[in-house]
Amino acid sequence: MKHIFPLALVTLGILLSLAAFGQLYRDNRGASLETGGLPTRIAGLDLTSSVSGEAAIADFTSMHGKEFPVTSGSIGYYGDGRVTLWLAGTGKQSIAADMVSSMQARIAEGNSPFTPVKEIQDDNRVVYVLDGMGQKHFYFQSENSVIWLASDRSIADKAIQQILEVYP
Repeated sequence: MKHIFPLALVTLGILLSLAAFGQLYRDNRGASLETGGLPTRIAGLDLTSSVSGEAAIADFTSMHGKEFPVTSGSIGYYGDGRVTLWLAGTGKQSIAADMVSSMQARIAEGNSPFTPVKEIQDDNRVVYVLDGMGQKHFYFQSENSVIWLASDRSIADKAIQQILEVYP
């Protein structure tokens, strides 16, 4: 009985530590989307430049028109352009879902520089995979945001796996 009490305390301490780290990890992932934060590295490449706020929103609306209210945005360039990450935030999950659906429909029409390759079911979301402009592209909805990743083909699979972990 003397050995059970210290073992129980150690076990409880480990469980509490794991719970605290888990909560910290979830908080950081969610805060990253809400604040427009970008990862500092993707697929081993450092963030070399970025655009955020009104400048990023203007870039999104110039590409996609003003039919969707983008409320926040960030664009990150990694490894001097080997990877580019766009984050477009909206006020509601339904708006982000409509944006992804609209993008998918426009690309499917065939009047874009992108060729659909496949769709990946990742948990409760679909990740659309495209080829175009010399890179591999991925886009998907994450909560009330739309994420688009463009990457050199050689590191694209590693890059998208990291992004799917950062933006649930």
